[in-house]
Amino acid sequence: MSATTRNATMQRSRWELRVRDGRAVLIGRADGATRGAREHAPEQLPLPPDLVAAVHEWAHVVHTTAPEQEIAGETSAALLSRRGRVLAARLATETGAEICYWDPARGRVTRFGRVARPGASDEPTPWGTGLALTGFTAAIVVIALVVVSLGLAEVSTPLAAFVNLVVAGGFAPSVWLGRRLPVWRWVAFGTALGVVLAWVALALSALGP
Repeated sequence: MSATTRNATMQRSRWELRVRDGRAVLIGRADGATRGAREHAPEQLPLPPDLVAAVHEWAHVVHTTAPEQEIAGETSAALLSRRGRVLAARLATETGAEICYWDPARGRVTRFGRVARPGASDEPTPWGTGLALTGFTAAIVVIALVVVSLGLAEVSTPLAAFVNLVVAGGFAPSVWLGRRLPVWRWVAFGTALGVVLAWVALALSALGP
């Protein structure tokens, strides 16, 4: 199976992050499936080696540490729970799939990653609030880029163009990582839209009298 096919399969599945005998495992279930869940070691899936090592290290500590043990003023259960949520969120970002994490400190499942199918999601998508946040973010980015670029253009047009490229390159990783996170995706969309609109505005101003 090619890497592209494996990635597509992961994205169509829901995964549960669990601990088995001191090792992390991911239990995959295809969308809509009620049977046929399969258990995989993280290294069997198309994941970065550092992430695979991190989830196994976390699982080993979960398996060997007493939940009530205090570390730096917090119980180990709380610390490992927080670490587990961070790793589950990163797994969701890397795979584009939904990751379900059983949180021992909170006593419930926390879901990370893509929104489930219509009718199966826990909460509806907040289109009104989300689009308003996207528009607000886009407006701030447009105003900031246009004002700065016009000021630099009076000194040097190549410098203004270079600064725009640097800003866009700086935003790109955050936009890419935030595109699937429930709240930050609206900010990411607004940032990308703002950069594009700013470039259009600057191009039109350059063509003007």
